[in-house]
Amino acid sequence: MRGLYSKIMLLVGGVFAVTVLGILGLVYVTESREIEQEGLVMAETLNRMVFEALYTSMRQGGGRAGNQEVIARLQKDDAFTTLRVVKGEPVIRQFGVYPDELPQNELERRALAGEEVREVHWVDGYPVVRYATPLRVRPACQRCHRAEIGDINGAIFTEISLQEYGKTLRQRRNSLLSVVGGSLLALGLLVFYTVRRVVILPLRTIQEGIAIIAESDLEHQLDVHTGDELEELASEFNRMVHQLGDTYREIVEERSKVVAAIESSRDAIWITDANHRVVMVNSALERLTEQGREELLQRSCSDLMGMYACAGASICDVACPLSSANKRHGVIEGRILTPSGKEAWVEIGYGRVADPDGHLGGVLYIVHDLTEHKEVERLKDEFVSMVSHELRTPLHHIKGFATTLLQTDVVWDAATQRDFLESINHEADRLANLVDKTLHLSRLTSNGLPINREWCSVNDLIDSTLTRRRTLDADQRVELQIPPDLPPLFVDCDEIETVLANLIENALKYSDPPLPVRLEVEVGHGLVTFCIADQGIGIAPEYRQSIFDRFFRVNGQVKNISGSGLGLAICKRIVEAHKGRIWVESTQGVGSRFYFCLPIHAPNAIEEGYEEDTRIGC
Repeated sequence: MRGLYSKIMLLVGGVFAVTVLGILGLVYVTESREIEQEGLVMAETLNRMVFEALYTSMRQGGGRAGNQEVIARLQKDDAFTTLRVVKGEPVIRQFGVYPDELPQNELERRALAGEEVREVHWVDGYPVVRYATPLRVRPACQRCHRAEIGDINGAIFTEISLQEYGKTLRQRRNSLLSVVGGSLLALGLLVFYTVRRVVILPLRTIQEGIAIIAESDLEHQLDVHTGDELEELASEFNRMVHQLGDTYREIVEERSKVVAAIESSRDAIWITDANHRVVMVNSALERLTEQGREELLQRSCSDLMGMYACAGASICDVACPLSSANKRHGVIEGRILTPSGKEAWVEIGYGRVADPDGHLGGVLYIVHDLTEHKEVERLKDEFVSMVSHELRTPLHHIKGFATTLLQTDVVWDAATQRDFLESINHEADRLANLVDKTLHLSRLTSNGLPINREWCSVNDLIDSTLTRRRTLDADQRVELQIPPDLPPLFVDCDEIETVLANLIENALKYSDPPLPVRLEVEVGHGLVTFCIADQGIGIAPEYRQSIFDRFFRVNGQVKNISGSGLGLAICKRIVEAHKGRIWVESTQGVGSRFYFCLPIHAPNAIEEGYEEDTRIGC
């Protein structure tokens, strides 16, 4: 019996049962005593009546016949079991006696000795009272016989059964018990109904309401109207739930902000409990580890990352955040291997999370992917080395030719001087071109280069590009395949010419001099697509995704080919700024085909048109 209601009902029922039994027992005992007392009083009354009747008969001289007549009359009442007159010594001496008038038991003998005797016997649960009352000589008796006043002439023996009278009294007692018991039962039902109505039902309402609230329905209100402490309890509980709802909404709002911040973070984040088990991850961690959220949760944090320090030792062995009780936060740097086999450099910042008791509840980890940063640093180092070499070469040439011209001990003819000056001019152009590319990419990357759009003819763009690249055009190595009636483009003409020039220069640079470079243009799906194809050495598949990155150059493919690794990066930034796309298709030993496409749209629909066009083909 675990329910509160059953316990309350059992308690009330037990108290009521004990009370009812006590009351009925008290009524039974009291009534039984009253019955016994009334029976004895009744017997006393009957005995006194018998004594007076027989004494009156004897005083009037009725003799034995008179006594027998009185006794016969009295025995008609079923109450008398035995009535006898016992003769005493004075009367026996004077008149004699019959055998039935002599004493027959101890009570009669004690009465003849002068003692009034009463004795009670119980037969079949009912009392039988025996009286033996002595008859003393009074002055009036001296008229009939000789005796001294005060002498005992005889005794009257009476045996009275109270069975019938007791039955009547017991019936009254049982009726009284029935009435009292019925009244108590009705009172008990009333008490149980009142307890159920006043206590049980409000408590059940409170319990059901609490169960509903426990199901996160914090808008539910307890409807209790009893006018007592239970109503006050329900009101206080409603007020507490209201405050809890406000607090819960604040917590949910704050949690939503935290979750949104965690999910939108570019850094991978996960949280472990005190047992090193992962309990929360964000999308960035899924991308970093190339695993789903279900695979990551409940895993050990050591299995999650498998991070190693620069020396090759496991981070979990040398710098576990949970191994030091005093270190609350810190940063760990190392490398991991993704499931695809790629190596990634990461920096993990961690902070210990305490529970309400101040004990360790878990650890929050924030993983910053340093792979790109490390790669940029590597490329920058290579760029610095490369640019230093690229700058040093033209500077050395300029310095050498200038020094030669300034020598005073040698007289140079005009043709030689012009040749030296043209070399100095060419190297100065190389130097300026390198600086211009670096600045150009810097402005494109920082969005500091404005795009001045205007309507341009595709043919004019190509002619202007080839004119700007006079040396390339003079070689007659660029073949054109341009359809007629090309639509105009709303672009920054100078920037698109830069893209074409860089791609043509690259194609010529990586092709053997006898082999031509082909420039093709196609129109379709709202796009103008340019293709610059060469017949060079081609690009290995592993480099095709990286050749548009800054400072990237394919090492070891062609020797003695200068370059800064900026041309293709500049092309990509310019094309993307025009809402276009650039890509490459290449086969090693056969050649490469560089494509870029630009959308055709009106000036007032640049952004809207681009989305539709790029879905079609760009």
